[in-house]
Amino acid sequence: MKIIIVIIFLALIGYILEQRRHIKFLEKVNFNQQTRHIMESHEVYLLKHQIGTYVYSLETLGYSQDNINKGDYTKHEPSPEKLQALQEEFQKEERIYRSKNIQFETELELRGVE
Repeated sequence: MKIIIVIIFLALIGYILEQRRHIKFLEKVNFNQQTRHIMESHEVYLLKHQIGTYVYSLETLGYSQDNINKGDYTKHEPSPEKLQALQEEFQKEERIYRSKNIQFETELELRGVE
């Protein structure tokens, strides 16, 4: 009878240890998935920023993205006021971009990713 109790006790200890190992594994997988999600969302942000930069470049040169999408490649010289507004908006977007990059790098450092 004592042997059966010892076997059951050892089986329970083994089961508990296996569950702890499995929990650690799942926590590691979850951590990696969260890190991947952070990196993917930042990559999407970078692509959107790059598209925005191209749009600002086109508008600064006198082209309209909407007109280009319609097949109209005519150049319209922008007014100095519009150029000033484009420059201010671009600088604002650049500040946000730098801030997001610093936030992203800090978040990765806190997660231990190099």
